[in-house]
Amino acid sequence: MELWKVSQKVSELSDLIPYYFFSLVSSCMSLSTVLVVFSQDTWGVIGIIVISFYVVIPYLLFAVPVQVLFNKHPKKFSVIYFCLYIFFSLPAVFIYSSVLNFDFSMDILTKKNYYAISLLAALFFWFWDSVFLQKKSSAS
Repeated sequence: MELWKVSQKVSELSDLIPYYFFSLVSSCMSLSTVLVVFSQDTWGVIGIIVISFYVVIPYLLFAVPVQVLFNKHPKKFSVIYFCLYIFFSLPAVFIYSSVLNFDFSMDILTKKNYYAISLLAALFFWFWDSVFLQKKSSAS
């Protein structure tokens, strides 16, 4: 590949980095807010901030690479993209929960919270991805 083509690709991606950042931060804050509200603890704003720092890791590892791939063929609020985000969210939440709880058993798959958190993580990321990055409108 010629150097000018690589430079052009990097330039195109650098224009989108702020939008990836806004999408990531919005997703983290949304998921953290819901987790704090439904945990019924008195964490408040501090809990939202702390949980956001924990949530950003699986989003960076699992969702952002998929988001970059989807941005090659942008579609706002695509049901197919949402289903794929759910597909990637399930193993991400499983791995992250297992690592955080030091429990690598399959018991987590029997808990409703696992599926609720996976669905919410995918929903928020899909929504904010559609708002900030998916420029072309389509009928899903």
